[in-house]
Amino acid sequence: MVQVPVYRDYNEFSVRVVQALLEMIRHTRGSIITFNAKKVAVFAGIDTQPVVLTLVKDVLERLREKDYVVVLGKTKHGVKYAVKKDTPLWVLAKSYEKVVIRNLEDLNMILEKVQQARTALRV
Repeated sequence: MVQVPVYRDYNEFSVRVVQALLEMIRHTRGSIITFNAKKVAVFAGIDTQPVVLTLVKDVLERLREKDYVVVLGKTKHGVKYAVKKDTPLWVLAKSYEKVVIRNLEDLNMILEKVQQARTALRV
């Protein structure tokens, strides 16, 4: 049986990266988690070849543009990203709700609902 690489479908690939990120957050005990593209790829079970890591970086950069992930700095090993406790991504991961994400736009809608619910609880 021929295995089709996961990076043939970008939506499926990006969902896999986001799910790995959510799982990493669920297992952390502190108030911040730091990672680079390779760490996410290894956790997601994705190949760590440079061309694939570029796709992981692209997904992480799209999350950064939406302020779900922040850049801590650049090292010789690449960009170091972080998710802090006060971000919607962290809240979603720690809520232990089962969510179905088909693409990054689904993630946006889910995170907006989480933020609205969190705001409603504060009032």
